[in-house]
Amino acid sequence: MTSERKIEANRRNAKQSTGPKTGDGKARSSRNARQHGLSRLKLEDDVSSSASLGAITAGFALQLSPVDTDDLVRAQLWLARIRQARHDMLAALSECPNPKLAKRLVGLARYERPARAAQRRVLKRWLKQG
Repeated sequence: MTSERKIEANRRNAKQSTGPKTGDGKARSSRNARQHGLSRLKLEDDVSSSASLGAITAGFALQLSPVDTDDLVRAQLWLARIRQARHDMLAALSECPNPKLAKRLVGLARYERPARAAQRRVLKRWLKQG
């Protein structure tokens, strides 16, 4: 059981860490996830999506539903963008070693895990069908 003293200390600390308060700070923090372009993926905006969609659709023909095909294409595009972002960051890091850039490089795993999980889900559904 947590003591009253600890609860009060937690409440005091929580009041101090509520995020940015100024308009400038809020605007700056709202752009945190957009630094590398991986925070959002739109199939319509990606030129390579139609080529990927065609290749995956041809490869799986009638074996995948349209929704699964779309999910697989989306996962592949995510992974391709992550690979490109990782490559760009590694190139920049080799030119000018920077701890902040190294930290951002490690942070790419946050985007890679869900993309790989989505890819696995589709492929597992496909294996269960066959």
